Amino acid sequence: MKVVFNALSAPGLMLLAGLAFIALVLSPVAEAAPDKCTRLVPTGARENLINECSKCRIVNITRKRPGNEMPVTRSFNIQPKSQITVPFLGPGRSRITSELPCKGEPGAAENLADPNPRKKKAPETCVGMQRSLGGGISLVNKCKKCKAALIERQSKAGGEGKRQAYRVSPQSAIEVLSNGAAKIALLAEVDCP
Repeated sequence: MKVVFNALSAPGLMLLAGLAFIALVLSPVAEAAPDKCTRLVPTGARENLINECSKCRIVNITRKRPGNEMPVTRSFNIQPKSQITVPFLGPGRSRITSELPCKGEPGAAENLADPNPRKKKAPETCVGMQRSLGGGISLVNKCKKCKAALIERQSKAGGEGKRQAYRVSPQSAIEVLSNGAAKIALLAEVDCP
């Protein structure tokens, strides 16, 4: 034993440890390391794509078939801790070409054209319905533009309602008669023609 220990001196042990580390880093097991969550598993004539992580992934798969020069590429969103059967049939070889987090996940792709997307605001509504002191309903325009408002009246039985348009002057109110309707709804508003 003394001979083996002397043959592997401290620099020799360091060299062996370094080679073992390089072999570990370059091994196929290391490719499925922390950032890789998915893998392809053949099952008979088909293949399953399995996501082993607890985060949604977007996976691109390239399929090369014998006799075809151009491979087929497909993209799949695969939910956490789930699997899907990929739609490739027949002979050929599939491989995962990229794996990214789904939209909204940390590390997901950014919109480079608009890196700070804002939610689009709904157009400002000017006309609203308000109950008047006498118990009726009024259309109130709070903007400085004339607006045309479309209302619908429905009976107690429901069914098809009757629609009517009103012209509401800027910053004013107009009374809407019920005409025997059980419900009145404001459907839309546009600028006055």
